[in-house]
Amino acid sequence: MTLRSEPHTVPVTIIGAGPVGLSLALGLARHGVRSVLLERALGTSERSKAPALHLRTREIMRQWGVERTLREAGTLLEKMPVYTASGRRMLEFDFTRLAGEAERPGILFLEQGHTERLLLEALRDSGFCDVRFGAEATAVEPGTQSTTVSYTQGGSDHVVRSLFTVGCDGARSMVRTGLGLPFDGATLPVRATLADVHVHDERDSLSWPRNHNGTRSITGAQRLAPGHWRLIRVESATRSADRAEARGNSKTRDEDITEQEVDTWVRDVLGPGPAPVIWASRFQFQQRSSPRYRVGRILLAGDAAHVFPPVMGQGMNAGIQDAHNLAWKLDAALDGGDVESLLASYDQERRHAVGAVSRYVERRARIGIQAPRAVRSAALTVMRVAMAVPAARNRGLRRLAMLDRGYTRSPLLDPADRAAGVRLPDPVLRDAEGAPLRLHDALPTGAVLLRLGAQGSTAGHAAPTDHVEGIPILHIGSDGHDAPSRTLRTLLGAPQGWILVRPDRHVAWAHTTFDNPAPAIRRALGRH
Repeated sequence: MTLRSEPHTVPVTIIGAGPVGLSLALGLARHGVRSVLLERALGTSERSKAPALHLRTREIMRQWGVERTLREAGTLLEKMPVYTASGRRMLEFDFTRLAGEAERPGILFLEQGHTERLLLEALRDSGFCDVRFGAEATAVEPGTQSTTVSYTQGGSDHVVRSLFTVGCDGARSMVRTGLGLPFDGATLPVRATLADVHVHDERDSLSWPRNHNGTRSITGAQRLAPGHWRLIRVESATRSADRAEARGNSKTRDEDITEQEVDTWVRDVLGPGPAPVIWASRFQFQQRSSPRYRVGRILLAGDAAHVFPPVMGQGMNAGIQDAHNLAWKLDAALDGGDVESLLASYDQERRHAVGAVSRYVERRARIGIQAPRAVRSAALTVMRVAMAVPAARNRGLRRLAMLDRGYTRSPLLDPADRAAGVRLPDPVLRDAEGAPLRLHDALPTGAVLLRLGAQGSTAGHAAPTDHVEGIPILHIGSDGHDAPSRTLRTLLGAPQGWILVRPDRHVAWAHTTFDNPAPAIRRALGRH
């Protein structure tokens, strides 16, 4: 084989072109950072896999300019009733209750294959990423000032050198293994089967999502597109293993899923009738995490760093949020920032945030899946009652929408500062002409200082009148902005003051006074 080495060092190499790798490359492109993206497959995935994009993830996609494209390709449920297999409404998740702090709240259902293709199109349109399919990374080498990735493509061996490398290469990550990092955790006693089926009769108009609460299993159904339904079957791993052993198999493989099994599940949740299988996959729930998300200038994101049960559809979303956190920090590091504090903050912030998601999912899996049917039914009743209590309902909706995932531990943040690490709300403002405008849409790509209570000023697209430490100031005046003033005043804890917003739309700090702000700005943004 011929060894081919890149003539130049590239800023960032990304390994894995799934939704996390594509998102990271797109986030870097939005910051003007070039990258090389290596993917061993010959193209993006054709399967539906993870089909739910939660509200926080959609905010990220909106910041990167692709949310509308994704939304137009999928189905957005702003109110999501959940039905039994007989069509009885069990409860409803009314995400419109969050409209005061987010635009078009709800869950977007879109096949992962479509999500990946649309992200790839946006990435190629940016012109900032060299995407290489059929390129299998075989080794990574950390260095003090750069990294080296070896890969094979087209029968030749290649080497690419970069200032930073990010492994987004899944649960069997070559990058994580190459760094010698363990993948601590456990295999849970639960097996799940995903099956996509065609339904082209009257059942295609059934209300969804719907669930069948069996004695030792749960079967759910979601409509991904006209005539295309996703079935989710969750059951005791012991029972699945017993069936596999009876067939002479020590493991349950995808090819062991029979049409008769899928037909039974379709009948349970949708009713009898033909439902040809598009694809199916069986797997066991895992809950694992790497003890570190970085070694020097090599980092991990998505399933390469953490996996947990796909309950509530939070796994892929957590990985995309990894990418969102990391993109601006790599940009800052490349722009002369404090590399150590920036990369250490990614490791600490995301490990603790993902840990909270994992514990949330594990509790839902234990109560909603592993428990006996009577306990599951009782838990559903409790949830229905809680959804009638405004405080409990909003807390539950925010958690499901992933709006409550703040950062509490970080070398960039001072825990004594008010609102440090929380997601910035997105209330409705009024621009200079009086038209409604969401706060997030008024923000620049990078960091920004919000000045609250500045008399005679306006919020919106008007250019800031000044800067501090190179950070633009967005004035949000009191005239005509009563609703957003209440939201942001609550965050600030006062009618007037300053809020430093990081590029990832998380608050660095909220101060009522502004004496000598330079050190606090430099620390929060990882500057020397």
